[in-house]
Amino acid sequence: MVVSHTKASGSSTLLGPTGTAILGGVQVSLTLLEKSVDGTNIPFVKGVAGAALEVIKIAKAIQSNREECSNLVERSTSLLIVILGSLTGKTEDAIPDHLRRGVERLTHNFYEILAELRIIDKRAHGWRSVLYYIDNGEKLKDCSAKLHWATEEFQVTSKVDSCLKDLERHEELRKGQERLQKGQERLQETIQESQQELIKGQTNMEENIRKEVRDGLSGVREAIKDQSNTQDSSGFVEPPSPCV
Repeated sequence: MVVSHTKASGSSTLLGPTGTAILGGVQVSLTLLEKSVDGTNIPFVKGVAGAALEVIKIAKAIQSNREECSNLVERSTSLLIVILGSLTGKTEDAIPDHLRRGVERLTHNFYEILAELRIIDKRAHGWRSVLYYIDNGEKLKDCSAKLHWATEEFQVTSKVDSCLKDLERHEELRKGQERLQKGQERLQETIQESQQELIKGQTNMEENIRKEVRDGLSGVREAIKDQSNTQDSSGFVEPPSPCV
């Protein structure tokens, strides 16, 4: 975490003590920001973060146009925190191309601002600070405006990335639901096939039982017939049937 929750001591300026910046009334430690940058292993993230830190340091060091410098420091610090929060902990391969291009555009913007700040810093000392006060103020405002639009663009890019991830999750969920539905259909088909096999097995079993009964009855009749033939051949006279 790069924000130190130490309130600014009643000051309206956004430039804090040495080594800090004030963001929304909270001191932000530049040392912690630098450590966060050092903890990133992605070269182009290190590049944009290093450029942002350089802008913050030079803007804090400029002796004139303090209000404009304060605005620039605030925007740079805010954007740097957004960048680190969005990209720290990710591998380079995990960052999509459109987000990478957004970071590269930010880096270009920061270096353009750095070039302007170095010129302003040279003119912000001694009698030159009075001579160039208005011009420096306008240039600083231009730098803040450029950084503002760069921040807006990067945030939109980050939201696009978030939306794309949401779409990917929804697509995976949809595919999962389709797989589940197909699985349920296959299960239902298996159950129906099993029921049909069971009915067929029961039918075959009943048919076999009926056949065995028929065969058994036929055997009994043949046995009775054989017995009758044997008795007839031995002279046995069958008694007459009783009159009805």
